[in-house]
Amino acid sequence: MIAVLRGRCIWADDESIVLDVQGVGYLVRATTGVIGAASQAGADELTVYIHTNVREDAIQLFGFATRAEQHVFEALTTLQGVGPKVALAVVSAYDPATIRRAADMEDVALLQSVPGVGPKVARRIATELKDKLLGIDGVTLTASVHEAVNGSSADQSFYDARSALVELGLSVPAAESALLNTDPASSVDDRIREALKAVR
Repeated sequence: MIAVLRGRCIWADDESIVLDVQGVGYLVRATTGVIGAASQAGADELTVYIHTNVREDAIQLFGFATRAEQHVFEALTTLQGVGPKVALAVVSAYDPATIRRAADMEDVALLQSVPGVGPKVARRIATELKDKLLGIDGVTLTASVHEAVNGSSADQSFYDARSALVELGLSVPAAESALLNTDPASSVDDRIREALKAVR
């Protein structure tokens, strides 16, 4: 079983890289984080964490920038209806902490925003993934965000405002960071306006 590969990236596209490890080229389906690092690394050495998927007709390697990415991917693939392609899309779209937060908050809308994830699969991930991520390093919530979205009547306005900001082009972390500085008692529209002022 291959766990880690370290070598020089000799080819990359939007979905995969070929990693030259002592003269052997490994084709690795990779997250956007790995592909981005490969494009920046050039001839430098690249370390990729590997999940080996064995099928009747093929052996596929999936690559991750961190162990946390790999663990979240593996947890996702244990869910019914979530194959490696969908799991890789989720891990590529959002960092492990954001995926954990979506599972904790049952944030179906965020998960459904991932290409290839329909409402049924998004609901399954939102309701079944949380327990599978317990104890995994790198997927804990930051205290400030946890306080902002847990246990208050403002939860829904936070998510509604965040969704609107993401539709306007902000990344999820940027939208959440901006919303942390808004008044939880304000309306969704007011929170959006305040957040947009903060990022200009």
